[in-house]
Amino acid sequence: MKFLYLLLVTATLLVSPVKFASPAKAQRTPQQAALQTPEWQPFCSAMGQFAIDMPGSPKINSQIFYNQMIAHTYRSILKNKETYLLQYFDVDFRTSNNNINTKITLNNAVDFFVVGANAKLLQVRDISLGSYPGKEFEFQPLSPTQPVGVGQVFLVETRVYGLLATTPEPENAQKFLDSFRVF
Repeated sequence: MKFLYLLLVTATLLVSPVKFASPAKAQRTPQQAALQTPEWQPFCSAMGQFAIDMPGSPKINSQIFYNQMIAHTYRSILKNKETYLLQYFDVDFRTSNNNINTKITLNNAVDFFVVGANAKLLQVRDISLGSYPGKEFEFQPLSPTQPVGVGQVFLVETRVYGLLATTPEPENAQKFLDSFRVF
């Protein structure tokens, strides 16, 4: 009986149009497939009056602070612990001919972003975006697994723009910062 059953199964397999898979060939596993970053894309905000290149699609949200200030945030967080953030908010004074307010505002903005990143400030230097004053700073997140970050803040009329990048790839941080423009 077993012989008859085996014969029927063999005959069915020979007659049926069954396709057997060939043995698997040794293939190289993609080493960087899991760590590939999403494609960089230009992002433009008419309301925020800026343009920037960011990886992936940034998540956008707005938050109202206790002093009624509204902060608009654009953030891309990647799987390999890279974070790119642009945030802007308006202050309630005119900066023309008022260097003291400008310096205080920029220094406070640096502190605001460093504290928000749960980090300690490493260094700060003066920069500009065209005729607009700014600061560039490096910070070390308090989490030992996070890479050193770099940020910039600019005061454009009455609007403060803050950019932060934490990434183990310094060229990605520079690409992000260099792509920022206002209009």
